[in-house]
Parts: sequence; C-alpha cells; structure tokens
Amino acid sequence: MGSKASRNTSIETLRVIAVAEIAIFHTFQWTFQVVCTGMPEYAQLAAFPYSGILGFINLLGCWANEVFFMISGYFLIPSAVRALQNGSSAQGLTLKSLRRLKKIVLSTLFYCAVCLLVSMYVYPLPEISLHEIGWLTLGIEFIWVYAASVLLVPVIALMRQRIGSIRAPFVAALLVFTTFGINCYIAATANEAAGIVLWRKLMSAITYLVAFIAAGEMRFVLECHGNASGAQKSKMVLIGLVTATIALELLLSANSEYDALWKLSYKSTSVISFILAAASVATAALHQPRHEVPAADKTIVSLAAGTLAFYVVQSFTCNVWRPIFDKAIYTMATGIQTGDPHPAAAVLLGILMSLCLALALLLMDIVRRAVVDTIKAHLNS
Repeated sequence: MGSKASRNTSIETLRVIAVAEIAIFHTFQWTFQVVCTGMPEYAQLAAFPYSGILGFINLLGCWANEVFFMISGYFLIPSAVRALQNGSSAQGLTLKSLRRLKKIVLSTLFYCAVCLLVSMYVYPLPEISLHEIGWLTLGIEFIWVYAASVLLVPVIALMRQRIGSIRAPFVAALLVFTTFGINCYIAATANEAAGIVLWRKLMSAITYLVAFIAAGEMRFVLECHGNASGAQKSKMVLIGLVTATIALELLLSANSEYDALWKLSYKSTSVISFILAAASVATAALHQPRHEVPAADKTIVSLAAGTLAFYVVQSFTCNVWRPIFDKAIYTMATGIQTGDPHPAAAVLLGILMSLCLALALLLMDIVRRAVVDTIKAHLNS
C-alpha cells in the first residue's frame, strides 16, 4: 500500500480534485438542467457535443461527493476495526468519533457565523438569516450526513466484527446492490412530485453512507490483494471507465437523448458515479509516487484540509455567485451581445470560473487555520 506519507499525498490530491469537480458541477448544474428540459435559449449548448460534455460535468458532482465519503470511510472504518481487535473499547472509539465530530461541527459553525454576519451587516446573502433554518439544514445536508457517518464509525466497526471478516465483503456488496437497485428505480420513475423529491434526498444521504461503508471494506480487500501490478491495473481500469463514460455521454448527446443524460447523473444516486469514485479511490490508494516532493505534498495537504470549508461557503453563497456565472455562460454560449455564439468558450469559461472560486475558498481556509494556530500558540505561551 506504500508508505503512510505517499499514500496520504495521493489521497489528498484526489480530495483536492474532488473539490474542483464539485465547483465545476455546481457552476453548470442549472445550465445542464435547462438544456435537458429543452429551453430554446440554450439550443447552442444542447447541440452535440456540448450536451454530452455538460452531462459528464453533471456526473462530476456525484462522483466527487462519493469520493469524499469513500476517502473518509477508507481510513476511519479499518482503523476502528483494528482498534477493537487490539483491545480498544467501544467507549474509547466513541470518544475518538466525538472528537472528530467536534472539529467538523466547530469548523462548520464558524463559517455559518461568518456568512450570517456578512449577510446581516455587509452584503445580504439570499436565504441566510436568523429567520430561516433551511440554509443550516438541507442547505448543508452533505456536511450533516458526513458528521453522522463519522459518529457511526464505532457502530460500523462493531457490526463488522460481529459479521466476521469472511462475510463482511459479501454483506457490503449486498448493501451496495440493494441501494443502487432502489436508486435506479427512483431515477427511472423520476418526476418532480413531492414524494419523489423527498425520496431523492433521502436516498442521497443513504448512498453517501453506503459509499462510506463500502470504502472501508475496500481497504481490507486492497491490503490483501493490492500490489504494484494492482496499482497499474487500477489506473488502467479508471482510465477505461472515464473513457467509456465520456463516450456514452457523447453518444446520447449525438442522439439528443436528454432524458437519458439527466437520469444517468440523477442527484447523488448515480451508479456510474459510484463506480468511478470507487475506482478513483482504489487508484489513489495503490499509487506510489516515484519522487518525494515535500513542498508540493505540503501544499496539497493544506489545500485538502479546506474541503469542508469549501462545501459550506460555496453552498451559503451560491445564490450570489451562481447567477453571475450563469449569465456569463449564457452570454458567451448564445452570443446574445455580439451575435456570434461560442458554446465551447462558454464551457471553458465556466470551468475557469469554477476553479478560481474553489481555489479562493480553499486559500481562505488556509488563512483561517493559520490565524487560529497563531492564536493558540500565543495563548499557550
């Protein structure tokens, strides 16, 4: 599996990539939706190959969310299982999970407070106020599901110990197949009825937890069978899966199958995204860097540490930056001002704006952590 340092660097790099994918996904989320519903104003982006590109971008969001949960499950669950095997108590594991939960909650509440103060005294952020709770609940559903997953680690470890290491992979596989069977049914019968929307939200949360559990079991499998040859094979499998996914999206685009494009990336319940995420985590975990680059490794780890901050702040401020991004993409794609449409340039512009936003938010959290560390050092001295 490689050294701890090299393993962590590869995994943290994947985490940063996931942040970039989420940023790009959220930028094009509304654009992809209106393209799939056939709005004539977006005919340029509905044409081949752009609708296929947007379809693949929409998959990035589901893919990245699954990656984030899988990375955490990959490390936390096996660590808890081994702790139990070495004599640790369930109470001790629970205390560790509570300490992790404390960090998640405090970081989240810090940015909640900052965004609320900005909305009250600097610039009004839509839906961010003391009189509304949606922004603190479903607005950051992802964070709370992640916090619950971390809290459940001792329970998952105890259940695996009871099931046994031989049966555990089969139980995890059954859990995955059952979850995605339900997901595929929901996607196939999807409409905007209140019941379906509620099921979509619920199954997204369940799918995240299943990804978390599956990655923990994947760690045990890779440790038994992973080697240098396996690393190369996993890389080739990932490249093949990405290539096949892009080809499928482009094929659907060429045939104007917008409904199929939409259902393939249905919320966070996409089976394609799950498979891509599992392949990504396996490839990163098995990868062994040929050269050590301490400065680059430190930068990657520092950026990756701001992942939760990115999720929170981009969610709270999406009603500010997204209309600006949407207008820029629409203007470029349709050529409404110049009469000369540039859909390819519009896609590139959206990607560039997304990456700039992601980098800005990650750097912001680096500054926050530096200030906190300075304050702690000053108080301790």
